[in-house]
Amino acid sequence: MVKVNKFFLPYIILLIFLGFKGQILLAFLIVLFHEAVHYITAVFLGFSGFDVEILPIGARLSLNDLEEASARQDIIISLSAPVINIAAAVIFYYMNKSMPNEILYLLYKGNLTVGLFNLIPAFPLDGGRVLRSIMCYKTIYRKANELTIKFSIIQGAGLIAIYILLLFFKINNINIAVIACLIIYSSYKEKERIVYIIMGDIVKKRYKFLKNRYMENKNLSIHYKCDLITALSIVDKNKFNIFTVLDDEMKFMDIIYEDELIEGLKVYGNLTIEEFINNRE
Repeated sequence: MVKVNKFFLPYIILLIFLGFKGQILLAFLIVLFHEAVHYITAVFLGFSGFDVEILPIGARLSLNDLEEASARQDIIISLSAPVINIAAAVIFYYMNKSMPNEILYLLYKGNLTVGLFNLIPAFPLDGGRVLRSIMCYKTIYRKANELTIKFSIIQGAGLIAIYILLLFFKINNINIAVIACLIIYSSYKEKERIVYIIMGDIVKKRYKFLKNRYMENKNLSIHYKCDLITALSIVDKNKFNIFTVLDDEMKFMDIIYEDELIEGLKVYGNLTIEEFINNRE
């Protein structure tokens, strides 16, 4: 499915008003090439189905089952397009050096810009996914996502500060402001999305288990006054999670399995674990 981001048309109109015309189409084609590389890499790794969102600074391709990717697979998919863009920039640079041409120069400059820009470690850029996946080697997915969101928002705020500073020198680079707003907006949207991703991961685990016939477990101890969403937020998406419920004295109260969290939220809403245990009994 193809979606158009609500900021896309106003931004294009603004760029045309500022004098950008022919370069817009070329830049957009470079970004589409960038997303096509992501798609081909993901398909090569066994993923399928995709959505395309047209953004103010190009396009973003989301594979429907990409959240099932391991940290290693996500890093490969995320880095594939920026690396190819930079490689293409090198090729067009030497082609333009041999036979100078405005189109070749723009292809060199555009690929280099898109490649380097997407390596910025912030959502919704490839660098943000790479940063999150690297942190997944040290912590759980939810914590890695949370830290990447915070880092992205800080970078967005930094870009806004740079934009304001440049205005004092009478330099009005609207692209910096648009990129900053997009990073901050995407980071907050990612924050809203994470709970639904975790719930979806729990549902998908059943199919993974039936396919592979085994799954690694993860045992966690949790305080009985925590709520169900808090418990859900610390679920490891690649393992079957078992919660040992403890009281204030760290004495055993009960055991809750991760699939019970979803059922509890559906039936009772966001109760404390103590209330859930009492209702279950």
